[in-house]
Amino acid sequence: MKKRLRKKLHKGEFQQFGILLLVPSNFENAEKQLDIIIDVANNNNILFIGGGFGRFTLPSKEYGNMDIPEKIVTLINFIVLSNEPEPDYIIGYFIKPFEKEICNDVAQKIKSELELALNTEYKINLRVDLWN
Repeated sequence: MKKRLRKKLHKGEFQQFGILLLVPSNFENAEKQLDIIIDVANNNNILFIGGGFGRFTLPSKEYGNMDIPEKIVTLINFIVLSNEPEPDYIIGYFIKPFEKEICNDVAQKIKSELELALNTEYKINLRVDLWN
């Protein structure tokens, strides 16, 4: 496959991997939990894009015109535009802008920091293809 086609289809060296997080929540706790998740991301120099209960977080202007993966765009559209009843969780992706993936050491550090800070059960997938 030619390089131009691999880039267009996000294959091979153009794939991007992130971390999927799903945290059970309710309306009263959602803002506090989202703040904790964003703090963990900022402490590790990565982004968290996601939300729940009408609250969400997106990349700031400092990241410029970055290419947002399709899975994340779909998720944000669901959170913002959905007419469905509110889900009972916060969902989102940790990503490393302009890099292929989050290294395993950082992923494990995020997992342990979330364990300490959230004080609740949660689901985490440490390697998710963000484009497919």
